[in-house]
Amino acid sequence: MPDQLYAEPVPTVSQLAVLPFLGAIEGFFADRRDVPRLRLTMHRVMSRAGQGYLQQVCAYLGQKDPNWRSKIGRAFPVTQGIIGAAFRDGCVWRTKRYQDIKLLHTELLQDAAANAEHIDLSSIAISYLAIPFLSPSDQAVLILYAECAEFNFFADDMRIQQVRSMCNGFCRLFDWLQEEPLPNIRNFPLQKGVPVAGPETVYQRIQERWSQLSAPKFTKIYSFNFEG
Repeated sequence: MPDQLYAEPVPTVSQLAVLPFLGAIEGFFADRRDVPRLRLTMHRVMSRAGQGYLQQVCAYLGQKDPNWRSKIGRAFPVTQGIIGAAFRDGCVWRTKRYQDIKLLHTELLQDAAANAEHIDLSSIAISYLAIPFLSPSDQAVLILYAECAEFNFFADDMRIQQVRSMCNGFCRLFDWLQEEPLPNIRNFPLQKGVPVAGPETVYQRIQERWSQLSAPKFTKIYSFNFEG
C-alpha cells in the first residue's frame, strides 16, 4: 500500500484556522537561531466513503518548499509513521534522547530498512514530534507534526511541555468558537469512518511514546472541518 492514498481539497477556512497557530509554534522553535530543516504541519482525522484517514490540513511551515500546494489535502492510512502512532495511542510521540549521534544514525537506518525505505542521512530529518489533539471521547481530532535535522531537538522535555501548553490554548480557543461561532463560519461535523490501516511505519527504534505528558484535549470538538 502506498503511503499517500489520495488527495482532496481542504476548506480554506480550516487551513487558515491552523496556520497562525503553526506559525507561532515555528517561531517558538526557531527563536533567535536557525533550526536546520525545520518544518511542521497539521493533520486531521477525516473520512471519505465511510473510510477514515489522516489528512494534511495545510502546507508545511518552516523549510521552504516550492511544491507546497501539492501537499495540502494528502490522505494517509492511520498507521502512517509517527502521526499514526500518535493517532493510535492518543499521546505524544517523539524521537528519544541519544548520547551519540552515530547510534541514532545507525538505528535510523535500521528503522528505515525495516520499513523498506531508502534514506539519505545527509538530507533526512533526525528529530520528529507528533502531538494529537483529542476529542471529549479521547479520539484524535488533529495531529501536530514537526521534524528537523537538529540532534535531540524534540528530546528536550521542557520544549515539548511548552508546546503542549500552546496546544492547550488552541483547544480552549476552538472550544469557545464551537460554542460562540463567528458569523458565517461553522465547524461542520465530519462522519467517523472505518480507519484505513497499512503497515505501521513509525520508527520503532528511534521514536518513543511519551505518555507521561498528557495530550491536549478539546471539550466540545469531535472533528475539525471549519468552512465559511
